Amino acid sequence: MSSKKPNPYLVVLDVGHGSAAVLHDEGGTVVFDTGSNGANIKRHVAKAGVTKIEAMLLSHADKDHVGGAVTLLMDGSVAIAEVLMNSDASKDTFVFQQLRYVLAEANKHHGTKIDRRLATSTTFIRNGLGIEVLHPPDAVILAGVGSKSKTGGKLTSNSMSAAIRVSRGPKSSILLGGDIEYDCVDEWKKTKLQPSAKVLIFPHHGGLPGSPDESEAKLFGYEITKLVSPDVVVFSNHRTKHGNPRECILKAIAKAVKGIRFACTQLPQHLHPQVKATGCWSLHKSKKGAGVIEGAICLVFKTSDIEISFGEKP
Repeated sequence: MSSKKPNPYLVVLDVGHGSAAVLHDEGGTVVFDTGSNGANIKRHVAKAGVTKIEAMLLSHADKDHVGGAVTLLMDGSVAIAEVLMNSDASKDTFVFQQLRYVLAEANKHHGTKIDRRLATSTTFIRNGLGIEVLHPPDAVILAGVGSKSKTGGKLTSNSMSAAIRVSRGPKSSILLGGDIEYDCVDEWKKTKLQPSAKVLIFPHHGGLPGSPDESEAKLFGYEITKLVSPDVVVFSNHRTKHGNPRECILKAIAKAVKGIRFACTQLPQHLHPQVKATGCWSLHKSKKGAGVIEGAICLVFKTSDIEISFGEKP
């Protein structure tokens, strides 16, 4: 039997329109967002034999990112040590109210720690991997949703979304973009922060960020891709809902980084003809008589690269 330790990996689950990813490493299991419905993430955790989740990081309070958290918190077969999420007084939805109630119950009966800060000063210590919060800054957290940003705009749940980088090293890293918007990009440019990563899980599922203006969306797509400079961009998306990933976003990304490749958890039908052995959609590959490969995306942290495949395990 080999004594070699398996490489850590992150699974971007296929949850339709939403975001949910699970990290498996030497330190255990960490969850990043949970999608709208907890069925898929609960099934994945159970199949992987996970009985304890060290931390659940919820990027922001939108249903398509936190809806499934209740399912995990109520699952008696899984202990969740800590939940990190920034407070959001603007949310009065049933989903968010339910989450608050279940968190209180988990804290009371199971000792689940609730940390209301997911900001750039938040630190994690793990075996072999680093987890960094690259947005929002602590000063923005203090201001809160509904207050004004530095540029005079209103801070929203999306503009205060967390951006989180998971790294094995400078050449083996993944940036989870949550639903970050222009405020985040502006902050990175101003502070000269380098959010570089091999893989970018693109914000807003490849949709329009905060504005219906496609020209603004193209600029956002270009600038964030230029800053991160990834080899691969992943879209956690539904194949028909909202038309994601948008064509204008794809063009902006391709313009920003030459030779970049794309992958979708659900590949829209109109993109199937672009799946070839080479080119930006080559990761999906063609299956004879059965369309294209899609579904959950497994990202394995190698020493100096990220290995990408479809499925829920390496």
